[in-house]
Amino acid sequence: MSFDTLNLLTKNKNIKLSFLSVIIGIFTGFVVVGYRISLGFITTLRIDTFSKIANGNIGLFIITAIVFILVAILLNWIIKKNPMIKGSGIPQIKGLLLMQFEYNWIKELFFKFVGGLLSVGSGLSLGRGGPSIQLGSQVAYGVRKIFKTKSINEKFLISSGVSAGLSAAFNSPLSGIIFTIEEIHKYFTPILLICVSLASVSASIVTRLLLGEDRLFNFTGVIPHSLNLLESLTSIFVFAILMGILGLIFTTSLLRFQSFYRNLKFSPLAKSLVVFSISILVGIYILDIQGVGYNLILKTGSEIFSFKVILFLLIGKLLFTILSNAPGFPGGLFLPSLVLGALAGNLFGLGLEKILVNGEDLHQYFMVLGMASFFTAVMRTPLTGSILLLEMTGSFDYLPGLVLVTVVSYIVTELLGVKGITSILYDNLEKDKNNNKDELSSKTVIFSTPVVGGSWLDGTNVKGIKWPFDALLIKIQRGNYEIIPNGKTKINCGDTLFILTTEKREKELKPIIFDLGTIQKKDE
Repeated sequence: MSFDTLNLLTKNKNIKLSFLSVIIGIFTGFVVVGYRISLGFITTLRIDTFSKIANGNIGLFIITAIVFILVAILLNWIIKKNPMIKGSGIPQIKGLLLMQFEYNWIKELFFKFVGGLLSVGSGLSLGRGGPSIQLGSQVAYGVRKIFKTKSINEKFLISSGVSAGLSAAFNSPLSGIIFTIEEIHKYFTPILLICVSLASVSASIVTRLLLGEDRLFNFTGVIPHSLNLLESLTSIFVFAILMGILGLIFTTSLLRFQSFYRNLKFSPLAKSLVVFSISILVGIYILDIQGVGYNLILKTGSEIFSFKVILFLLIGKLLFTILSNAPGFPGGLFLPSLVLGALAGNLFGLGLEKILVNGEDLHQYFMVLGMASFFTAVMRTPLTGSILLLEMTGSFDYLPGLVLVTVVSYIVTELLGVKGITSILYDNLEKDKNNNKDELSSKTVIFSTPVVGGSWLDGTNVKGIKWPFDALLIKIQRGNYEIIPNGKTKINCGDTLFILTTEKREKELKPIIFDLGTIQKKDE
């Protein structure tokens, strides 16, 4: 491609965004593939090491203990110096899109990569999904800086990185698109959909070229035919309710333990050394629940275990996941949530097999439904849960069951008042945000926000809105038209508002006006 052609492409805003989204997808694909390969190597080494320790290799145990102490020291230093890389990184991405946080992208990209390898690879019950998503957002932030795009386009590029990160993490391009819209934005515009789609597909192509096209779970052909329609619907409905309750228990327990952990009167290093000590014991005596747990899904899905063994693994994995998330080391909840859902589904299926005379292969079927259902109960993303499992299994035979179980689980968690775990963590992150930041100047800036149907701004005249102090609506983008508003201008669903304010007030105003344009107005 010549320089003149590249220059022509980048003159049009939408073409430029599309072009950059492809670049983000490609680079994110390479970064996440490198992360997955490195993590696979470390995981294999860890499993081999703990297997030998369990067989009585005392010398290897001493070496492992020393290595874990060094890892704990290094991880504590990393997250202290780079707080933006803590945990899954998804709450930080939400703050980034709302202009509450900023990236030091080169530094944080490196430490997120290394920190994720150390925490996930050392055997803590953390997943690669969240880190992969944040790695994608950091790549996108860097692309935006390198190509010097306008700040109002930042959200499209960051969203492209999010979509590409999830796509590359699980070979799931459609899930990457759906998750970005459903969880990160909760709305979509044509240009947003184009950007995230291009990035997700680009990352998927890179991933499949380098890692192949194998599905993560080979559970095809296990749809049970021993249940009639009424039995199938009833069992799925009951199961979804139970998974919603289990999701509530897990989310509440995880958050309460995090609070308890933070309030312990010990140094962060001392507390994390305790966590790693428990991880060593788990690796020696219950290796199956250590680490991400992907192999545990395959093992329990292909072999027959007793009801008591599956129950023990479920409780152990749940408790160890809660413990592993307390220090805030880089790592996500995607795969651990899928493992917990699979174990719960296996347990439910085994119970049905004993109750029903003709029940067979029900544990495998409910493992798949359990992964989607528990994921939905924890993340509050039913569409992502359904699509993710469709892409992981490669079988559309599961579609009716997946749709029903995720929808019912979502309704149950809604009735129980359960917020998505990433939303809660973002709220906590915002409360704990460091206030020692450089004072911003009074320079004016412009930010944009969408208007969703049924929101507080939808259908309202400009003069009828009590705009916050220092916020001035200067332009409305309506399709291909730009409107300079006056007091009588009516704001409609699908509009994009452009607000003029000062740098100092932007971080306070953006989430307020974003909520006015996206949160549904309740009937009075």
